[in-house]
Order: sequence, then structure tokens, then C-alpha cells
Amino acid sequence: MHSDEQTPIAPDSGDHEASTSNETAQPTVQRLPVELTDWQVWDIDGAVSDLDEPVDEPLRIPDRQDEVVVATLPQRRWQVEPGGAVTLPVTVLNNSAQRLAVRAYLEGWLDDRWVAEPYIQANLAPGERRTLELTFAPPRHANVEAGDYHVAMVVRSLDDPTRIARLGVVLTILPFDQIALDPSEFPELPATWWRRTLALPLRVANEGNRPLSLYLEGMTASKVGCLTVAGKEHGHETPFSLQPGERIRLPVRVKMRRLPLIALHSRSLPFVLRARASEDGRILQQLRSAVEVRPIVGAWQLASLAGLAMAGAMAAVLIVVLGALFLRISAGEERPSAPVQPPAPAIIVVTLNQPVASGSAANREMNDAERAAFVGDPAGARIGQPDPSLPLVLPDQITAPGSGGPVRSVVRPPADTTADGASVASSTARPMTYAQMFQTIGVQYDLDWRMLAAQAYIESGFDTLALSSAGAMGLMQVLPGTWREWAPVVGASDPFDSYSNVQVAAIYLDHLRSQLARRGYIEKEWTLVAYHWGIDRLNNFLAEGGSWQDLPEARRRYAEDILRIAQTLP
Repeated sequence: MHSDEQTPIAPDSGDHEASTSNETAQPTVQRLPVELTDWQVWDIDGAVSDLDEPVDEPLRIPDRQDEVVVATLPQRRWQVEPGGAVTLPVTVLNNSAQRLAVRAYLEGWLDDRWVAEPYIQANLAPGERRTLELTFAPPRHANVEAGDYHVAMVVRSLDDPTRIARLGVVLTILPFDQIALDPSEFPELPATWWRRTLALPLRVANEGNRPLSLYLEGMTASKVGCLTVAGKEHGHETPFSLQPGERIRLPVRVKMRRLPLIALHSRSLPFVLRARASEDGRILQQLRSAVEVRPIVGAWQLASLAGLAMAGAMAAVLIVVLGALFLRISAGEERPSAPVQPPAPAIIVVTLNQPVASGSAANREMNDAERAAFVGDPAGARIGQPDPSLPLVLPDQITAPGSGGPVRSVVRPPADTTADGASVASSTARPMTYAQMFQTIGVQYDLDWRMLAAQAYIESGFDTLALSSAGAMGLMQVLPGTWREWAPVVGASDPFDSYSNVQVAAIYLDHLRSQLARRGYIEKEWTLVAYHWGIDRLNNFLAEGGSWQDLPEARRRYAEDILRIAQTLP
């Protein structure tokens, strides 16, 4: 054992002779030179022998000591496995007469994220010695390359930057091997009799921190199929190398040798892929998967055959039954006559083939002043309303189904020219049926005439003189406000005239359709809802984010019934 910290014992100045007599008993120990402080003495069974083991690589970073900041480490070489941690305890001595603030950190080619706390600080009193711990924790990642990292443990005074102590350290990151087999690109196609070979692209990645040389091998049931990797059966016999973090793609093919003949369900063919290290044969990774194998005759084929067999049996039974009936008829057997069902009662309906009805006689005899008062004041219009006891539909306006309608010519009034050039219907126009009227007005305003006819049926039941409690008038139940706004545009004056009433309703529908189309609602349903509900209410409903399903049931059913009836018209 050696020591370089002992100092010679000072002699007593008062007793020189005693000091002289004790020189032989207590010799003075001299301080060892700096060059000899790192010597090591090996004592093996009391004999000196040569060291055949290789000596560790010397530290690349030289030490630097300071008189004030004195730093020591228990050892200079440390090992750590990626994903683990190692703690480096550095002991710092304040060899001064003043309080000292120091900072300890690692310096070198290291990622700062590998150190839990990059800097450790402490305040040391004069002569105080304290141990500061730095934790080195490299992650388990392919970027953390295995090997020796030469770094320096630095202890610096924060009060005086020139006071620095540096100790060379070797941090050895141990290697680890990790292989990833990624089958994410495996197709889900099954093996069938027309597709017996399946290509399975496999990605192999080296997620370890050192280069690897490996090969792949695959195994499956040899009687059912065979597995080839990179074109070679039973595995990739030639090893290949992967650098840390490198990925390659290898083709894996499964070829079916024998498929099930008849089965109700598909079967699975399992297989195993293994990645082995070429140097020692260790299994680094193993992947188990399977492919779906469908039989030649499966459930669908069996069901089809059963269906054909059943159809054939039913056809045979039908032939037998028809033959028996034919034989009975040919034999002249009497059969009881079927009971005669009584005819269904005739149903009276209004058809589109009947002539267009004009306003009532009382309405036609009103002068212009009375007509304006009738249109402007729905309440007052009730005075000229027909007798409620009389039928709204006259006998010559109705017919039985399929009869074609009564032969009656109700003509439109002749066209009179008003002051502004608009024409007014008169009694000299040619006869026109309801269908012709709806077709003419529909072409004029680019509307579906069947929709107009169905709307007239829903609104008034083809009652030209209909008048609701809210003042809606005529065949299309036009409100007074709508009549006052649009009747002058088309030159109409009698709301109970069928042609005038439908014409005002048609131009109003065209106006509603244009407004809704500017907002992107081009369907007929929205136009009919706006006619029935009011365009202002519908705009507020759409502005609040309402959809078709959110509409009130009555508004939605109104449009759906009209379009459903329109589809049934010939």
C-alpha cells in the first residue's frame, strides 16, 4: 500500500537531542511524485506474475485538477444497457476558505436527452465535501449506438469560471438485438382454386443498436402448401445484413398444394416466420400468422345446387299438376262454377278529362268594384259565397272511374285587353280540359303539370269555388295577399276562375323556386313546402340549420303526398 498524502513530522525546537535520537525510530515519509500516483501493485499468491489479459484502452480525455475545486470519481469506466440507467457519483471538495457554488455536468459527444438532469449544482462551505450524482439513461432505440463514449465529468465553480476540475470517463453502451417483422401489408385475399399462390410482402427492421447478419426461415404444413421467402423454399438461406434502424422488404409466397374439396366454411393455413442470427443461430424474432383457404365447393355452391334442385323439383310438380288438370279437362269432367262476385260499387271521382270549370254565375255577374272588394276583403267575400247546401261539384263535373269524363264544353271567357295590355279571359275561348289547362300553364312556367294537378287535388279537391276560413280561394287555395301581388302580373281578375287561379299559383311557385335555388335548395319538395308554409317561415327554418327530417310532419307530408299522386297520373 502506498500513500502520497503523508507529510514529514516537524521536530520539537525545544529538545534538539531528543529529536536527533528519534530520527532513526521515526523516519520521514516523502510525498510521491505525480507520475507514480497511478501505479498499481498486483499480489497474486505472494508471487509476481505477468499479466496476459489486454489492458483497457487509456482514457482519451486527460484529467485536470484544481487546487480549490477538487473532484474525484470512484471509477472511470461505467456500463449501461439501453433502456436502463447508471449513476455517476462525483465527490467535490471545497479546498478554500470561502463558500463555493459549483456545477457538475458531463461534457462530450452525448445527447443531452440521455442525461436525466444535465446540470447538478451545490453550495459548499469551506472544507466541505459533497457527492453529486448524475444519472445517465440512454433510451432503448436503434439510434443509441453501442460502444464506448469518451466524456468528461466537469465540475466548475460558478463564482470563479477559471476554477475547473475535469475527469475523463468512459461510458460503455451495451449492445442489444431486436428484430421487427411487420406483416401489416399482408393482403386479406383468401386462397381459392383459381388463386393458389398468395404474395405476402414482409417488412424486416433492425431495431437494435448494432449491425446484424441474419436469415429468415418459414414453416407450414407441407401437405397443404409450401412457403417460400425471397424465392427459396423453407427460408432465406443466404444471410443478409441490416444496420441499426434499417428496413428491408422481402417477398413471402404461400403456394397451395391441396385445397379442401367440399366444406361449409373456410379453413386457415397457419405458418411461422423466424428471424435467426447467422453468427450463433439465435431466434431474434418469430411471427405466427395464417392465410384463409376456401374449399372448391363451398357454402354458396352448395346453396346454389340446393336451389337448383328445389327449382327442378317444383317444376316437376308443376308439370304433374298441369298434366293432371289437362287430363281432367280433356275427360270432360264437370267442375262447379265459381261464385260470381257482386260488382263493386261505382266510385265517383273528378277526372282530369273533364272541362275546366269557370267561376260561378253569381261570381261572373259581379262588377269590377264588387270583384275588387271580394278579393281585397276575404271576410266580405263570404256574402257572395254559394249556398253551402248546394254541392260544390256539379253532376256533370264528376264521372265513374275509367269512363273518360262527361262530354261537356265549358269554355274560357274571351280575352279582353285592359288598360295595361293584359288579357282577361272571356266566354268565346275554345274549350279546355283540366289536363290541357295544367299542361299549358306548366309549359308556360316550366313546371310539372302533373304536380300542379296533384296540388289542386290536395288543396281543394278540384273545387273551383273553395274558400277556406283563412280566406284561401279557388282551385289552388291562393291567399288574398298572394292574389293581390301576382294577379296583376298575369292579368287575372277572378280568383274563382280555374285558369286564372292556377296561373297565379304557378307564377308564385316559379318565384318560390327561384328564391330557394339561390340558396341551393332546388328540389320540388322545398318549393311545395314554401307554398304551403310560407317562404318567410321556411327561410327562418333553414337559417337555423333545419333539415328535411326536422320539418313539421304536416308540412313534409303535404309535399310528399303531392309528388306521390303526381307519379300516378297517366
